[in-house]
Amino acid sequence: MARKTKNDAKTTRNNILDAAARVLLRRGVARTSLIDIAREAGVTRGAIYWHFANKDDLLRTLWEGLLKEDDFFFQTLDVKDESDPLGFLVEQLFVFLKKLPANARRQRLFRLFLNESDMSSLGDLFPFDRKVFQLKRVHTIEALLSDAIEKKQLPPGIDASLGAIAIISYVDGLAPQYQLLVDELEMHIETPFLINGLMHMLRFGCIRQSC
Repeated sequence: MARKTKNDAKTTRNNILDAAARVLLRRGVARTSLIDIAREAGVTRGAIYWHFANKDDLLRTLWEGLLKEDDFFFQTLDVKDESDPLGFLVEQLFVFLKKLPANARRQRLFRLFLNESDMSSLGDLFPFDRKVFQLKRVHTIEALLSDAIEKKQLPPGIDASLGAIAIISYVDGLAPQYQLLVDELEMHIETPFLINGLMHMLRFGCIRQSC
Protein backbone atom coordinates (compact mmCIF):
# COMPACT_ATOMS: atom_id res chain seq x y z
CA MET A 1 0.00 0.00 0.00
CA ALA A 2 1.33 3.41 -0.95
CA ARG A 3 2.22 5.67 1.93
CA LYS A 4 -0.13 8.63 2.34
CA THR A 5 1.29 12.06 1.64
CA LYS A 6 0.67 15.22 3.63
CA ASN A 7 -1.84 16.29 0.99
CA ASP A 8 -3.69 12.97 1.34
CA ALA A 9 -3.81 13.41 5.12
CA LYS A 10 -5.07 16.98 4.74
CA THR A 11 -7.76 15.85 2.31
CA THR A 12 -8.89 13.11 4.70
CA ARG A 13 -8.97 15.55 7.61
CA ASN A 14 -11.10 18.02 5.62
CA ASN A 15 -13.44 15.24 4.52
CA ILE A 16 -13.90 14.23 8.15
CA LEU A 17 -14.68 17.83 9.16
CA ASP A 18 -17.17 18.20 6.29
CA ALA A 19 -18.83 14.91 7.21
CA ALA A 20 -18.97 15.91 10.87
CA ALA A 21 -20.71 19.17 10.02
CA ARG A 22 -23.32 17.29 7.96
CA VAL A 23 -24.09 14.56 10.46
CA LEU A 24 -24.01 16.86 13.50
CA LEU A 25 -26.63 19.09 11.89
CA ARG A 26 -28.82 16.08 11.06
CA ARG A 27 -28.53 14.21 14.35
CA GLY A 28 -27.54 16.88 16.88
CA VAL A 29 -24.41 17.06 18.99
CA ALA A 30 -25.46 14.67 21.75
CA ARG A 31 -26.74 11.92 19.42
CA THR A 32 -23.74 11.97 17.08
CA SER A 33 -20.89 9.53 17.70
CA LEU A 34 -17.49 9.21 16.05
CA ILE A 35 -18.81 6.05 14.38
CA ASP A 36 -21.59 8.12 12.77
CA ILE A 37 -19.03 10.63 11.53
CA ALA A 38 -16.72 7.88 10.26
CA ARG A 39 -19.56 6.30 8.27
CA GLU A 40 -20.51 9.67 6.81
CA ALA A 41 -16.90 10.36 5.80
CA GLY A 42 -16.31 6.85 4.46
CA VAL A 43 -13.35 6.24 6.78
CA THR A 44 -12.61 4.06 9.79
CA ARG A 45 -12.95 5.33 13.34
CA GLY A 46 -9.19 4.85 13.61
CA ALA A 47 -8.72 7.38 10.81
CA ILE A 48 -10.65 9.93 12.89
CA TYR A 49 -8.48 9.22 15.94
CA TRP A 50 -5.41 9.79 13.75
CA HIS A 51 -6.52 13.41 13.27
CA PHE A 52 -8.55 14.15 16.42
CA ALA A 53 -8.11 13.03 20.02
CA ASN A 54 -11.85 12.56 20.57
CA LYS A 55 -15.27 13.96 19.70
CA ASP A 56 -14.70 17.10 21.81
CA ASP A 57 -11.45 17.77 19.95
CA LEU A 58 -13.24 17.45 16.62
CA LEU A 59 -16.02 19.80 17.75
CA ARG A 60 -13.48 22.29 19.05
CA THR A 61 -11.68 22.20 15.70
CA LEU A 62 -14.93 22.97 13.87
CA TRP A 63 -15.64 25.84 16.28
CA GLU A 64 -12.16 27.35 15.99
CA GLY A 65 -12.29 27.08 12.20
CA LEU A 66 -15.55 29.02 12.19
CA LEU A 67 -14.04 31.80 14.30
CA LYS A 68 -10.92 32.09 12.12
CA GLU A 69 -12.98 33.35 9.21
CA ASP A 70 -13.41 37.10 9.00
CA ASP A 71 -17.19 37.09 9.25
CA PHE A 72 -19.03 40.15 10.50
CA PHE A 73 -22.25 38.20 11.04
CA PHE A 74 -20.65 35.66 13.34
CA GLN A 75 -18.07 37.78 15.10
CA THR A 76 -19.04 40.85 17.07
CA LEU A 77 -16.75 43.63 15.89
CA ASP A 78 -16.13 47.18 17.09
CA VAL A 79 -17.86 49.49 14.62
CA LYS A 80 -17.58 52.79 16.50
CA ASP A 81 -15.14 54.45 14.11
CA GLU A 82 -16.80 53.57 10.79
CA SER A 83 -16.90 56.68 8.59
CA ASP A 84 -19.35 55.00 6.19
CA PRO A 85 -21.57 52.81 8.41
CA LEU A 86 -24.18 51.93 5.77
CA GLY A 87 -21.49 51.22 3.17
CA PHE A 88 -19.69 48.98 5.67
CA LEU A 89 -22.90 47.06 6.42
CA VAL A 90 -23.68 46.56 2.72
CA GLU A 91 -20.12 45.39 2.09
CA GLN A 92 -20.33 42.85 4.92
CA LEU A 93 -23.67 41.58 3.62
CA PHE A 94 -22.17 41.17 0.16
CA VAL A 95 -19.13 39.28 1.49
CA PHE A 96 -21.31 37.01 3.63
CA LEU A 97 -23.71 36.12 0.80
CA LYS A 98 -20.93 35.60 -1.73
CA LYS A 99 -19.27 33.08 0.62
CA LEU A 100 -22.37 30.93 1.02
CA PRO A 101 -22.30 28.88 -2.20
CA ALA A 102 -18.57 28.12 -1.86
CA ASN A 103 -18.56 26.94 1.74
CA ALA A 104 -21.23 24.39 2.59
CA ARG A 105 -19.46 23.43 5.82
CA ARG A 106 -19.60 27.01 7.06
CA GLN A 107 -23.34 27.18 6.42
CA ARG A 108 -23.92 23.99 8.38
CA LEU A 109 -21.77 25.13 11.29
CA PHE A 110 -23.46 28.51 11.36
CA ARG A 111 -26.82 26.76 11.72
CA LEU A 112 -25.48 24.21 14.19
CA PHE A 113 -23.94 26.65 16.66
CA LEU A 114 -26.88 29.07 16.52
CA ASN A 115 -29.69 26.53 16.71
CA GLU A 116 -28.33 23.41 18.43
CA SER A 117 -30.16 23.00 21.73
CA ASP A 118 -27.50 20.60 22.98
CA MET A 119 -24.72 23.19 22.88
CA SER A 120 -25.49 24.33 26.42
CA SER A 121 -24.76 20.83 27.71
CA LEU A 122 -21.16 20.95 26.49
CA GLY A 123 -20.02 22.98 29.47
CA ASP A 124 -16.69 24.74 29.01
CA LEU A 125 -15.96 23.17 25.63
CA PHE A 126 -17.22 26.27 23.81
CA PRO A 127 -16.91 29.80 25.21
CA PHE A 128 -20.26 30.56 23.61
CA ASP A 129 -23.42 31.96 25.15
CA ARG A 130 -26.04 32.05 22.40
CA LYS A 131 -28.20 34.68 24.13
CA VAL A 132 -25.26 37.02 24.73
CA PHE A 133 -24.01 36.45 21.19
CA GLN A 134 -27.37 37.27 19.61
CA LEU A 135 -27.78 40.40 21.73
CA LYS A 136 -24.30 41.59 20.74
CA ARG A 137 -25.13 41.07 17.06
CA VAL A 138 -28.32 43.10 17.42
CA HIS A 139 -26.53 45.90 19.29
CA THR A 140 -23.63 46.00 16.79
CA ILE A 141 -25.90 46.34 13.76
CA GLU A 142 -28.21 48.71 15.65
CA ALA A 143 -25.19 50.95 16.33
CA LEU A 144 -24.29 50.94 12.61
CA LEU A 145 -27.84 51.82 11.61
CA SER A 146 -28.09 54.57 14.23
CA ASP A 147 -24.81 56.02 12.96
CA ALA A 148 -26.07 55.79 9.38
CA ILE A 149 -29.21 57.69 10.37
CA GLU A 150 -27.13 60.34 12.12
CA LYS A 151 -24.95 60.69 8.99
CA LYS A 152 -28.13 61.00 6.89
CA GLN A 153 -27.43 57.79 4.99
CA LEU A 154 -30.83 56.49 6.11
CA PRO A 155 -34.15 58.27 6.76
CA PRO A 156 -34.54 59.69 10.29
CA GLY A 157 -37.73 57.73 11.01
CA ILE A 158 -36.13 54.29 10.84
CA ASP A 159 -36.27 52.18 14.00
CA ALA A 160 -32.63 51.05 14.28
CA SER A 161 -33.45 48.23 16.70
CA LEU A 162 -36.15 46.79 14.46
CA GLY A 163 -33.86 47.22 11.46
CA ALA A 164 -31.10 45.25 13.19
CA ILE A 165 -33.50 42.43 14.03
CA ALA A 166 -34.76 42.41 10.41
CA ILE A 167 -31.22 42.16 9.00
CA ILE A 168 -30.20 39.33 11.34
CA SER A 169 -33.43 37.45 10.63
CA TYR A 170 -32.80 37.88 6.91
CA VAL A 171 -29.23 36.58 7.13
CA ASP A 172 -30.00 33.69 9.47
CA GLY A 173 -33.03 32.68 7.42
CA LEU A 174 -31.25 32.77 4.06
CA ALA A 175 -28.11 30.84 5.08
CA PRO A 176 -29.79 27.43 5.57
CA GLN A 177 -31.88 27.83 2.39
CA TYR A 178 -29.08 28.96 0.10
CA GLN A 179 -27.66 25.51 -0.65
CA LEU A 180 -31.13 24.11 -1.37
CA LEU A 181 -32.02 26.96 -3.71
CA VAL A 182 -28.73 26.93 -5.62
CA ASP A 183 -27.79 23.23 -5.72
CA GLU A 184 -31.06 21.30 -5.56
CA LEU A 185 -33.46 23.73 -7.22
CA GLU A 186 -30.74 25.10 -9.54
CA MET A 187 -31.84 28.68 -8.99
CA HIS A 188 -29.58 31.58 -9.90
CA ILE A 189 -29.37 34.04 -7.02
CA GLU A 190 -28.09 37.55 -7.68
CA THR A 191 -26.44 38.79 -4.51
CA PRO A 192 -26.76 42.54 -5.33
CA PHE A 193 -30.50 42.03 -5.91
CA LEU A 194 -30.89 40.40 -2.50
CA ILE A 195 -29.02 43.22 -0.78
CA ASN A 196 -30.99 45.90 -2.64
CA GLY A 197 -34.20 44.20 -1.51
CA LEU A 198 -33.00 44.17 2.09
CA MET A 199 -32.05 47.86 1.93
CA HIS A 200 -35.47 48.67 0.47
CA MET A 201 -37.14 46.81 3.34
CA LEU A 202 -34.93 48.67 5.79
CA ARG A 203 -35.74 52.10 4.34
CA PHE A 204 -39.48 51.64 3.91
CA GLY A 205 -40.49 48.77 6.17
CA CYS A 206 -38.83 49.76 9.44
CA ILE A 207 -40.16 53.30 9.78
CA ARG A 208 -41.01 53.95 13.42
CA GLN A 209 -44.55 55.17 12.77
CA SER A 210 -45.40 52.00 10.83
CA CYS A 211 -43.94 49.44 13.29
